[in-house]
Amino acid sequence: MKNHMLTLKLVLGLVLLQSPELSHASEQGQKLYQKKCTACHSISDNSNISLSQRLQEKAPTLYYAGNKFNAAWLEQWLAVPKRLRPGGHFFLNKVKVTEDGDLIDETKLVNHMTVQPKEAKQITQYLMLQTPKSDLIALEQVTLGKVNRTLGEKDFNKFKGCGSCHQDEDGYGGVSGPELYTAISRLKPNFIASYIRHPEKWDPKTLMPNRHLNDNSIKKLVNYLNVISE
Repeated sequence: MKNHMLTLKLVLGLVLLQSPELSHASEQGQKLYQKKCTACHSISDNSNISLSQRLQEKAPTLYYAGNKFNAAWLEQWLAVPKRLRPGGHFFLNKVKVTEDGDLIDETKLVNHMTVQPKEAKQITQYLMLQTPKSDLIALEQVTLGKVNRTLGEKDFNKFKGCGSCHQDEDGYGGVSGPELYTAISRLKPNFIASYIRHPEKWDPKTLMPNRHLNDNSIKKLVNYLNVISE
């Protein structure tokens, strides 16, 4: 954590030298983040917390947001947020048993707060400075391509089992993970590949399993996400 904060200060210093205007926006973004986001989000390395603590989290960590999100998407989403996780951050706390089966209790889901467009821009600029685990990103070289949609869907749902936790179409698929039909616009391709390859290195307490996929299998999944994003 100390090393990360030192790195962040150095980066902020470089930004100040290169662009006073951008630096001011980043500093404002940090203040806005602390004021509006810390009630739910962590921005520190929380890999050493217990599983019980993880299950009590209100929202995902933003520790490595700069390596994870596409800035343009994040800025737009903060101003007009839409639920990414059908079952909330941890779905088991929101399941109710009905005659039709287990359903998500919508009354327990909390809508993400909205911010003004200017605030969204400043918060995004600050979060883009959060770039630990860049060594994992550097291992990936993703060039987006296409796959046959039908074969890609079968690979996603039947062969890889991703559909048990994720939706590849609005309303179709699992609810325990974030939807993936907007993943390409939301997430950096190298992050997607890296997280598929080493989920536990990004988040030791993640509920996502490591399938130990080879390069070709990861490429197929990423390209399928590219297809469904259109």
